[in-house]
Amino acid sequence: MNPLFPSILSTRYFELAERLDVFSKAGIDWIHLDVMDGHFVDNISFGPATIAAIRSRFDFRFDSHLMVSNPQRWVPRFLEAGSDWISIHLEVVPDPSGLLREIRAAGAGPGLVINPDTPVEKVFPWLPLLDYVLVMSVFPGYGGQSFIPESLGRIRDLKSEIRKRRLTCCIQVDGGINPSMAAQLRAAGADILVMGTALYNAGDIHAVVKQVCSVFNGDA
Repeated sequence: MNPLFPSILSTRYFELAERLDVFSKAGIDWIHLDVMDGHFVDNISFGPATIAAIRSRFDFRFDSHLMVSNPQRWVPRFLEAGSDWISIHLEVVPDPSGLLREIRAAGAGPGLVINPDTPVEKVFPWLPLLDYVLVMSVFPGYGGQSFIPESLGRIRDLKSEIRKRRLTCCIQVDGGINPSMAAQLRAAGADILVMGTALYNAGDIHAVVKQVCSVFNGDA
């Protein structure tokens, strides 16, 4: 699995197919889909039909990040659409165990998301049910924000707990990430980086993908 998951939130819609083609040729195999309902966050973005539209032309896997106030409504729809991973916000589901098991039972990977102001310890009780934890390093809803430096300590604490309990869930980090940060995020314990604005603004996307893969595969 390529450790770099592009977020398509930052793309211009009329350039989406072109960008996806570049990602595919650069060795990207997962796409991060930021799903916003206009309630949990102010913005509105993609729906389940986006997955079908992209899959009609490309062979990506889909990581659906549900920034929604009612995940009970949307999880079944994104499972039906073919999401490979689905993450839900702990902030809106105090007891996520039922939804996490529903995702797992459907053959997809369950994840939990924590915002920057949610104590990282809040996710600890659910770690055995998870394939991944998404640590937000910005407040969700908009692309182009700056990375919150305190996120590094949160990643370290989470990785320490995962290792202490000998669990296998991975850590995904999303928000304000650029290629120069790959090494420090990897050292802190990140397994997957979601990159949007910085990737789209890069002059050479292939070089960015190669750089991140080199760091995460221990070649840098």
